[in-house]
Amino acid sequence: MRNSEPKTFVLAGTAMKRLLSGHDTKGQFCLFENVSGGDTQTPVHVHANDDETIHMLEGEMTAVVDGTPRRLTAGQSIFLARGVPHQLLNASRRPARYLLIGTPAIFDRFLEEAGRELRPGEAARPPTPQELDRLRAAAPKFGITLLAAWPAGG
Repeated sequence: MRNSEPKTFVLAGTAMKRLLSGHDTKGQFCLFENVSGGDTQTPVHVHANDDETIHMLEGEMTAVVDGTPRRLTAGQSIFLARGVPHQLLNASRRPARYLLIGTPAIFDRFLEEAGRELRPGEAARPPTPQELDRLRAAAPKFGITLLAAWPAGG
């Protein structure tokens, strides 16, 4: 049973609706329904203390895991283990919807600090320089190392 109200955040141009927080699961995991409108990408990064699982609901994404790209379409899943560099891309310019499970629940706290809450009626958009700075500042606090300039040239 969920104890907290679902909130939608935006990070790296992707809308992330928190379905279950670490508070709801006693820290075991957090669960998000994410929507990328297209042409989005995360920085190449490594989690030191948590794993991520992605399950595609609609559309397609590319997961680049340790330098190897893997196309994901509806119904497919991928496990992104801690300590392994990865990046998620939606270069299709078409919407994609997927579930993200963070284990244990660290990502939800990172998102609250690195992202921002999406206002009602607002659409996710590419990050502003201030939003990029907030993401870069928050990442090390949650065991996330950004491995390359992101966005490219930034």
